[in-house]
Amino acid sequence: MREKQGAPFASAEDVQVLENALSDTSASPRSRAWLLKRAALGVGVAAAATPIGRVLASTSADTAQDVGTTAVTAEALAVTYLTEMIGRLGSKLGKAELPLKAANQSEQDHYMFLSGAGFKPLTTKFWIPDAAFDPAKVAPTIEVLETIFVNAYLIGATVFAKAKNATLARYAAEIAGVEAEHRTLARDLQGKLPDNLAYEIYKVKTMSAAVAEIEAAGIGFGKQGSQPGVFYTYNGTTSSTVVALDNNAPDQAVPFPVPKLTAVKGAGHPNRMPKGNPVLTG
Repeated sequence: MREKQGAPFASAEDVQVLENALSDTSASPRSRAWLLKRAALGVGVAAAATPIGRVLASTSADTAQDVGTTAVTAEALAVTYLTEMIGRLGSKLGKAELPLKAANQSEQDHYMFLSGAGFKPLTTKFWIPDAAFDPAKVAPTIEVLETIFVNAYLIGATVFAKAKNATLARYAAEIAGVEAEHRTLARDLQGKLPDNLAYEIYKVKTMSAAVAEIEAAGIGFGKQGSQPGVFYTYNGTTSSTVVALDNNAPDQAVPFPVPKLTAVKGAGHPNRMPKGNPVLTG
């Protein structure tokens, strides 16, 4: 959903950002209530309602809460962009339409899992550049975002591993793997070598730095970005912008693919002539 640019602070989104940030501090309930009331009235709290990047930068090292809050916000951004883009471009996407719908469903599943675990997005309003909806710019945009998302989930896996939480570290790795699939899809759509990496990129080491990388692409989290664009609000997906996937949550049993073996006459060891040799066909 598109929105016009609003007031500089004291919007409902700003108050939500402040409320989420305060909930992770040692401020007393009375102090939080006073600040939130002042924010709602638009009185002298603009500095407190900081953007997501500065909120997360307030600590020297990421916590599990930082990871979850940033991740659920990023997933909301991904769904907002993909839903608007697929709905707007539709068949103009050509062969990319179906896999992009699958990507949108997976991002929504990630959002639902993270929000179900108790993480709240710092904002659900995003400034997205107009250029991101140009059919020629869709794949490059997705490649940039997914590269950053993979890095972010690798940060998450590291944080959870340090906290000795093997399950959450594995979940972060599972999501990172799916985001990497989206990155390779975007590269393939551009005519690039899809699987160009032996190891995924781990360029930035904090979630605030990952957010800064996204903002450098012109996207704004609850604020206007650096490129011409419009505000869009997260409203989930629509039935016409997704397709069903084989799973939608961690630990759901999905069988490994089973290759079909077909004997090919004359194939086999060069020193003998067998009747046939198993060959993978699909």
